[in-house]
Amino acid sequence: MKEVSRMKIKDIAKELHLSVSTVSKALNGAFDVSKETKQLVIAYAKTHGYKSRDERLTVKTLRRLCFIYDNVNATSQSNIIFPLGLSFSNYARKHNFEVVQTPIKNITTTYNDFMKLNNFDGAFIAGLNYKSKILPELKNTTYPTILYDNVMLGDMIATIHNENINTIARLVEHLKENNHSKIGFIHGDRNSFVSNERFAGYIIGQVMNHMEYKPEYVYYGSFEEESGFEAAAYFAKTDVTAIVCASDLIAIGLIRGFESLGIQVPTDISVTGYDDLEISKYIKPALTTIKQDLDLIGEKAFMLLTSILMNRSSQRVVISGEIMYRDSVAPMHPRKKLEI
Repeated sequence: MKEVSRMKIKDIAKELHLSVSTVSKALNGAFDVSKETKQLVIAYAKTHGYKSRDERLTVKTLRRLCFIYDNVNATSQSNIIFPLGLSFSNYARKHNFEVVQTPIKNITTTYNDFMKLNNFDGAFIAGLNYKSKILPELKNTTYPTILYDNVMLGDMIATIHNENINTIARLVEHLKENNHSKIGFIHGDRNSFVSNERFAGYIIGQVMNHMEYKPEYVYYGSFEEESGFEAAAYFAKTDVTAIVCASDLIAIGLIRGFESLGIQVPTDISVTGYDDLEISKYIKPALTTIKQDLDLIGEKAFMLLTSILMNRSSQRVVISGEIMYRDSVAPMHPRKKLEI
């Protein structure tokens, strides 16, 4: 017999030779389940310690969660990672969950052992890239885990991320509508799922708008503002008329880099970002970018995590982004390459 705390709807269904759907309906008092079946399911559930969602949310052992972030990536994405952790923590605490925030570097054992030793019931993880040390361990974890901006799925893994590809493709289309056809792209991190998805959106946007992809129009940097500043000198020697950046920080650095070279945005070249950081509204020119709703993402992450805790299946949730049209994009006009 399974331990009381581990009893799930699918276990009841298996023992009673019923479908999972029928058991779920019986426990929730659905009208299309016979009285006899309801009585059978409810009696078995009570005898074997099954607890409903509401009951589980009040169980003391399900009140300790962890927000884990990759400390290396979080440094360059602090404007996203830390507010996201705050949003998640706020929603969790409203439902009487304790949340502990910790960088990945504090995990000195396996992921499962870390969770067990600290009595965590689930975790929300942000900022991982392909080289993050715990990534290989997550697929077979026994702890409910939500990954932000990653596509890994498993029995106890769910993911939530932005609609990076489609929104960047729409941004490229917006540039095309302003007569730009020579469009560059600045990577945030070649090992980053986020940056690679946004790069894919850039490529797809070019294909959809019948543009020619040129490798020399792509700059591989980091999510740091400094990376954007350094990229300005590179693009100044090309004939691109617009640049899509993988983040707002990159775009802000790029604008400042162009300014130091005497190149004006958007008069000489158009620039776009991604994130819609607060500062993006106030720099000059105000940055055209894609808004991430961090409050919504934090809420959805908490809901996903509690859903897995309540014995529901894991899933992938995609959050739509919104293009914020501002002043850093203008209609194209030819410009000369800068000799530097």
